[in-house]
Amino acid sequence: MNKTKGAVFGILAAFIYGFTPILGKLSYLEGSNFMSLTFYRNFLSIPFLFFMLKHKKIDIKITKSEGKKLAILSSLGSTLTALTLYGAYDYISVGMTTTIHYIYPVLVTAACILIFKETVSKEKIIALILSTIGVMMFFEGNFSLIGVSLALISGVIYGAHLLYIDKSGLNTMYPFKITSYCAVFSSIYLFIAGTVCGKLVFDMTLKGWIFTALVAFFVSFLANTFIPIGVKCVGPTVTSIVGMFEPITSVILGILILNEPVTVKNILACVLILGGVLIVTLTKEKQDSI
Repeated sequence: MNKTKGAVFGILAAFIYGFTPILGKLSYLEGSNFMSLTFYRNFLSIPFLFFMLKHKKIDIKITKSEGKKLAILSSLGSTLTALTLYGAYDYISVGMTTTIHYIYPVLVTAACILIFKETVSKEKIIALILSTIGVMMFFEGNFSLIGVSLALISGVIYGAHLLYIDKSGLNTMYPFKITSYCAVFSSIYLFIAGTVCGKLVFDMTLKGWIFTALVAFFVSFLANTFIPIGVKCVGPTVTSIVGMFEPITSVILGILILNEPVTVKNILACVLILGGVLIVTLTKEKQDSI
């Protein structure tokens, strides 16, 4: 049950991460920018998160050690990953950015084997290969060295983010509590950085604020909470692999919203990714696997 629950939450997070870039790009047209979107995405989610903790009667106190770990975690996922990912959208397409970003499952698996000396099951390796091939089939468009570099860095940092949740012991903390403190720390980091760089925008259209608020709710309130649940239940490797459901979301939305053509290449890519996701979801875990 926990394995299925973890995979489901990982897929839900991937679905959210797949459609919110469209909202982010729309907010850019209404006066926002990548720094402002990342800041407001965290800042506007704080009331939702602490209301949830109060509703669930969760103690919000943390130890000094937990505070340090949460400060590090927030610098990785909700700050640096988001900044580099959203920054890449200014230079290359959402589809290409997402594709390059998805180097992180390979990095997570490699780190688990080479650094942490963990055994990864044959099924996970097969799933990783299938999903990676599927993601690479989405790779198309014009190149921008800055955009590609930012997308690549975002994948590296996000892989470190997933591993840190698991290896730091934070995966035992209540998920909404993790997300709440990460939102607070990230808001502080981004407010300082945005003020120093002069990139924070306070004057947006009503549509811009609505798009930004939606990104905050879906990503910082929901998706960023689903990820720790997935890591806790199935580990960082499986969570990263089922996260490859994100490109499928982008393709489907491109067809439904942007009227993009359906190609055999995209259909085959979706089949390969879904095949990888199904393998890690349905295969019984070996005791020595992650």
